[in-house]
Amino acid sequence: MITNKFLLSRRHALVGIAGFTGGLILTSCGNKEDSKSLSLGARFADGFQAPTVFTSGSPQRAPYVLINEEGWPLSEGAPDSINLHVKEISSEETIFEGKVSRHGERGVIPYFPLIFNPPRSGEYKVEGEGLIGHHRLLVAQPSDIKLIQIGQKMPSLQTPTMQNNLQINPICTKSSGPCILHKESLDESLSKPTPTALLISAPQFCQTDVCGPALDILVKQSELLGEKLSIIHAEVFKEPENQNFSVTPVVEAFGLTFEPSLIVANSENVVTGILHFAMDTEEVSAALSTVL
Repeated sequence: MITNKFLLSRRHALVGIAGFTGGLILTSCGNKEDSKSLSLGARFADGFQAPTVFTSGSPQRAPYVLINEEGWPLSEGAPDSINLHVKEISSEETIFEGKVSRHGERGVIPYFPLIFNPPRSGEYKVEGEGLIGHHRLLVAQPSDIKLIQIGQKMPSLQTPTMQNNLQINPICTKSSGPCILHKESLDESLSKPTPTALLISAPQFCQTDVCGPALDILVKQSELLGEKLSIIHAEVFKEPENQNFSVTPVVEAFGLTFEPSLIVANSENVVTGILHFAMDTEEVSAALSTVL
């Protein structure tokens, strides 16, 4: 995940691979037993170290990882689920309480995608049963967030293809070379009477973290689904190999200050599914199924 000025560097955004800690509050740190416990690590922009991605009045998705006593994400031995509850700090109203299942591809850090529906903008607190401390996040008014939302139209613009790189080089930073998701431009896909899925990601900069498998997952889905929908990949930076980290037009068009992001639209180009930051095959399949 990248966030920034120009989308900060991934190293600043992830603080190595320990994740966002801007809203993390640890309690009972002096207790010997608690010091060996796990805490929540945010794999999203929570409003403290980067502008929040959450808006009030609709379901929001917050992927968490578990952080061990040394401050690193738990990569092995993660539970099948964790029990979380979310409380609005000003009113002390509990808006979510329940089990959140583990997700993630084999070989990468497991994550827990919390889905909650904040009724108002403001500050919220997330706590986990058996976890030390809590995590704070900020929720904004919908009008204050530039991110494309479910129910809105997918922006139509050109994206780089094998035939036309639009001065973006390389058009795909996948280590094995450009992936197959650059056969057609986004605007071409949206002009067809079929659904479209767009993945905006920089695979060169995320290979082992929770965001790492995103492109490979979409490539496999494209092979499985064939012509049922068009799946397109677009890069984040214009010329990263030449140290040109200016963002590509698609990043600005979708209001992104991070990556990766998957946006799914139906045949009428209305957005029906969105996944930000972390995703696995199960969640990607569910997002794509909203148009199939």
